[in-house]
Amino acid sequence: MYRRSLLALTMFLFALALTGCAPPWIVVTQTTPNPFVNAPKFSVLPTDYTGLSIGEKPESVYLAGKDAGQQQSFQADKAGINEEFVNALIKQAREAGIEVVLGTGPGDAPFQIHPAIQWVEPGFFAGVMGAPSQTRMKLQITAPDGRVLDEIQMKHITGASFIYASSGGRLRKDGQGLGEWAAKYLNTRVHPGK
Repeated sequence: MYRRSLLALTMFLFALALTGCAPPWIVVTQTTPNPFVNAPKFSVLPTDYTGLSIGEKPESVYLAGKDAGQQQSFQADKAGINEEFVNALIKQAREAGIEVVLGTGPGDAPFQIHPAIQWVEPGFFAGVMGAPSQTRMKLQITAPDGRVLDEIQMKHITGASFIYASSGGRLRKDGQGLGEWAAKYLNTRVHPGK
C-alpha cells in the first residue's frame, strides 16, 4: 500500500514538473525554415477585437445590459489591455535583443505582429468572493504581403484580489502577461536554442 502511494505521488510530481516546463502558448502554425533567425525587427499592430465575446455573450449583447458609464469603462479596459500588451512586448523583446516598433503599415518592419482577442471573462471581486479574469489571444506574425508565417494562441488568467479588485485592473494585468509571453515566443524564434 505504501509503495503504491509513493509511486502515485512520484508520478503526480513528475507530471506537475512537466506542466511547469511547457510554454504558455499553443503553436497553431510555424513556418519552416524559420524566417526570423537573425532578423530581430518586428512591428506590432493594435489589438483586433473583431468578434469579441465577454463570457458567453457577444460584445454588443454584453454592452446592451450596461449603462453608458459602464460601456465607456469597458472600451477603456480594451484600450488598457492593448496598451499593457504592447508595452510589455516591446520591453521584454528589447531585453532579448529584439526590436518591436508600433506598426502603422507593412513598411515599418520585415514582419508584423497581429494580436487579436476574441474572448474575455472579466471575473469579479466582492471582498470575500471572487473569480479570476481570463483573456484569450490569437497572435499572428505575417510577412509584409500579409502571409501568415506563425500563429500561436495564448490565455492569461489574473486572480481576483484586493490588488486586482477591478475587472479593468485584472484585464490590464492579462494584457501585460500576454505581452511578456509574446516576447518570449519571439525570442524562441529569433534566437532558437538559447
